[in-house]
Amino acid sequence: MKLSWMNAKARGAQILEAAEEGCTVLLGAKGGGVSIPQLRETGERYLVGDVEVLEEHSVAMMFRCYAAGEDEERICMRFGLLPRFRTRICLDLDLLDNRTIFTNRTPGTLKLVVHGHRIAREDVVCFELGMEKAFHDVKVRFENFFTTDEFPADFPMPEQKLVDEFGQWKRKDWPGKVHSEEELRAAFRREEGEAAYPFPEWNRWGGDATRKLKEGTGFFSTVKTGDGRWHLTDPDGCDYFSLGPCCANPGEFGRYDSFEQCFDWLPENDPSYADCFVSGETRRAAYMPPEHRKMVNFPAVNLRRVYGDEWKKKWEELSYHILMTNGVNSLGNFSELGVQTPGAKLPYVRELRGFPVTKTLIFRDFPDVFSEEYRENSEAYAQKLASWKDDPWLIGYFLRNEPEFNFVENLCIADEVLRNPADTCCRRELIAFLQEKYGDIGSLNAAWGTSFAGFDALREPVLDCSQRFPGSLSDLREFSGRLITEYIRVPALACRAVDPNHLNLGLRWSKADNPDMMKGWEYFDVFSINCYSFDPTGDMDFVKNAGVDLPILIGEFHAGALDRGLPATGLKGVENQDERALMFRGYVERVAAHPYGVGAHWFQFNDQFCLGRFDGENYQIGMVDCCMQPYPELMDAARETAARLYRLKNGEEAPSARAPKAIPMIGY
Repeated sequence: MKLSWMNAKARGAQILEAAEEGCTVLLGAKGGGVSIPQLRETGERYLVGDVEVLEEHSVAMMFRCYAAGEDEERICMRFGLLPRFRTRICLDLDLLDNRTIFTNRTPGTLKLVVHGHRIAREDVVCFELGMEKAFHDVKVRFENFFTTDEFPADFPMPEQKLVDEFGQWKRKDWPGKVHSEEELRAAFRREEGEAAYPFPEWNRWGGDATRKLKEGTGFFSTVKTGDGRWHLTDPDGCDYFSLGPCCANPGEFGRYDSFEQCFDWLPENDPSYADCFVSGETRRAAYMPPEHRKMVNFPAVNLRRVYGDEWKKKWEELSYHILMTNGVNSLGNFSELGVQTPGAKLPYVRELRGFPVTKTLIFRDFPDVFSEEYRENSEAYAQKLASWKDDPWLIGYFLRNEPEFNFVENLCIADEVLRNPADTCCRRELIAFLQEKYGDIGSLNAAWGTSFAGFDALREPVLDCSQRFPGSLSDLREFSGRLITEYIRVPALACRAVDPNHLNLGLRWSKADNPDMMKGWEYFDVFSINCYSFDPTGDMDFVKNAGVDLPILIGEFHAGALDRGLPATGLKGVENQDERALMFRGYVERVAAHPYGVGAHWFQFNDQFCLGRFDGENYQIGMVDCCMQPYPELMDAARETAARLYRLKNGEEAPSARAPKAIPMIGY
């Protein structure tokens, strides 16, 4: 069905021109949009159309779906678009059931995520296409929109050059941009030098040798001191705060399939650059369809240009020098630098990949945790720790990263057990729990306000139980806590049996706002959260106030700006590099000053690729750019904060009170 823009209505926006085939809109900075009323007249699956952002930076676009009587969207799809690059989008309206947060990329489009709560398509009273909040009004062109039940075969791409020979964004200049191979060589030479901490009181681990808190165990451990502060201790028993970047890898791969015409140069067929390319079929999650990706690593290309076959060894030397001389004493998740290799110089953390799942999933990636299958898979998963268990440089391991079910605000996972039609072990355990509590179905019906004929009625799908029957909420919340505890307990005990030496660092929860997800903490040694905020104190206090009595590690945080080489800020935006440095200092120092704070890991070491990594993120979030030049403002801030890190940790100094100048994020 072809869609007309003649009847589109603006909200927080101005329609500059409109015709049957398209319209140009000035979207208001508060997150405006235009309605698409014809979507309520069709049941076809896909919304397809061409969008061009008429600005010099990327934009986080929003497809919002509203229910009757609600001012906020019930569910939305947020996706990124490159600037001044006409892109065909394809939105799958079947995803209104909220079964996934992520989708595979379509050509030209950047990352797409689904947020909110499920809604039946017939219950949507308004479909709106607009943008996330921005730091100014944004002009966008919409054209050639239609709906279809067939996934489109054609995604036309403009013939535009966007990437130069060094992997840099071509349409902009900035201080430090490399313009020649001679400049590239000079940039690398500036970062050559000895790798050593600048603070005499720090030992080889990056701990404070003047603050011994316990007898060393030969591995990293934890201690709670008499003043109520949690600490990490290094293998010598000294106070240790973990400060470092995630993804400290030899470059950052970016996706280039369908973008081939956008490069000044791609050494794709040159065998000397074979290790800088990856091509093949992969899938992001077990429940997602596979996709074929072609990836290029321009930082590696640049290193190989200068150092030849020795480029990886030189990358390690440069990385150690950049990090250690600026007071960075550890490596965050997804890092390769010095991991289980001779001559390691920085302690590190790792994620134990392949978290156990089951053939039947309850909701998104939540497995059937009471099943024998889950226990068996957990034991097999834990065996991966066997080769790590004697490494003293390993601080500890994460069980996994950001469970996808937790992205649904205030999720009650027991609701999903009842909704899922499968005869799962979780469903049987829930029914047994209710039978034990109530004894007979009449007592349950009286408490819940239901009219079930018997407990066997719960073997059939019950949709939105706690919403339809508020009397059920307390029971379902209680059982949700049991589900989360079992989700953690089974693999955690299996891991402890294989590796008794290292710290279990938890799940790297994507946020801390649901008390259910704080359950099971007693099976961790450290509680980890990823916290994209300017001040982590609120999230850390939520964990503490929920009864978690453990050290707290921040697994990810960052901020980006638009004044250098990338068109998107990331999940927090600031005005410029000076403000990015302020954000780093304030954030890390608040974590260190918190009585439970033991580490903060910046995401990430490298800038992302300007056309997007595998999923489309293209953020200015690195400590170094794609030519491996450190951002001096950020690294100066790291060194200044590191110099007072242990005084902050022990309450002897207060964290910096200066707040950065924030702008709305450009992130997806």
